[in-house]
Amino acid sequence: MGINRILSTWKCFGKNPALATRVLITMAGAPVLQANPVQYVLDLEKSGYLEDTQTLAVGTALLYSVAFSVMYSLLYLTYGVWWF
Repeated sequence: MGINRILSTWKCFGKNPALATRVLITMAGAPVLQANPVQYVLDLEKSGYLEDTQTLAVGTALLYSVAFSVMYSLLYLTYGVWWF
């Protein structure tokens, strides 16, 4: 997975974050729930999404983990200053 593919998935996330989150949840839950990811990919293609779903799931997970880390760091570093 190249950096260009992850950046293109972030563009897709910017256009439709609900779709990217739904792809992430489905790709993460498919092995556990023994669902049929092929049917879900076909549904995505019908709705106009033609990118790689695995790359979109990884890019979305990376984006969420970076956002969570930044928010946690902000709260951690400002705890003694702003939160009395």
